[in-house]
Amino acid sequence: MSDISAHGKLSRRTLLIRGGQGLGLLATSGVLSACGGGFSSSPGGGGGGDGTTLTIASYGGDYQKFQAKVLWSPYAAKNGITVKEDGPSENAKIKAQAESGNPSWDIVVVGNDFGGETDAKWLEPIDYSVVDKASIIKGYAQTYRVCADVEGTVLAYRSDKTGGAKPEPWADFFDVRKIPGKRTAWKSVGGGIFELALLADGVAPADLYPIDVDRALRKLGTIKDQLIWWETGAQAQQYLESGEAVMGMVWIARAVQSAANAPIAIAWDSWLSQEAYWVVPKGTKNKAAAMKLIAHMTSAEATAELTKYLPYGPVNVAAQDKVDPSAKANLPTTHLDTQVKVNDEWWGKNRDTVNDRFQQWLLS
Repeated sequence: MSDISAHGKLSRRTLLIRGGQGLGLLATSGVLSACGGGFSSSPGGGGGGDGTTLTIASYGGDYQKFQAKVLWSPYAAKNGITVKEDGPSENAKIKAQAESGNPSWDIVVVGNDFGGETDAKWLEPIDYSVVDKASIIKGYAQTYRVCADVEGTVLAYRSDKTGGAKPEPWADFFDVRKIPGKRTAWKSVGGGIFELALLADGVAPADLYPIDVDRALRKLGTIKDQLIWWETGAQAQQYLESGEAVMGMVWIARAVQSAANAPIAIAWDSWLSQEAYWVVPKGTKNKAAAMKLIAHMTSAEATAELTKYLPYGPVNVAAQDKVDPSAKANLPTTHLDTQVKVNDEWWGKNRDTVNDRFQQWLLS
């Protein structure tokens, strides 16, 4: 997905900075790359292949670089196929290619906002006679998409500014008397700010939807003058590392990176879901080969290996025990019992209306 979503706004997925090397590498690398174009091809070798060429569209940056390194380049070499890379992926392009009847992309990474039942006319169903559905964490293998990795928005905080206390998500985010100081939050209507406000106000995760917009805005109003809004992952990281904010709602990759650079900790007691998904555009001539590659890319070995480079949870059940122990503590899949699922279907239908209210509130 490009920077502009189908609604013409910055999308949740694109804004996820797919950078930062794995948890074991973050402390020394400090690498966080934005999405970009110009991707190299991964030629197959090893013989025995049928000459198939598959084109994968992902998000660019370190995310795509490490996907290529771990997920498809070794597979291409072993199976004698060629994998070409493109990107950044974009929902509108998937739709246009499917409608043309001759899509140029065979496999695409998409975010939470695409690939549900409402998008069926643009996608091939995932072939679960090839992809092992039973090996995927429950809920992440769906009709038209299968999860690539599990991510999340977490509460990260300056452990040197909380008096030794661990903030409770998300009540303490709003309690400036208990823990004084500025808070930083994502200035995105569907990015989780409404959910965390309601959670802090006592709403149970199961009762979040439909979002009570008035109640959420009232809660946000209690700390409006203490909020520092961020619009990029780099800004969120900067506010925490500089100490300008004592805590913040942050993407997990940025939180882990910040923890390598400053006295910053992560509270996993409650966090908001985010995922990447594999989809196959409708009409691809390489459907069978695409499903085989997706089966490989969701296997235990491949998904566990990817955690060496990216701090995202492996979706394969068996991969959980293959992850390096040094990385496991801050992988979202280690904390699924405290995950709060974001209802992407609801946001897809209501985003524009709620955004109008949110923008009015920001200006008030």
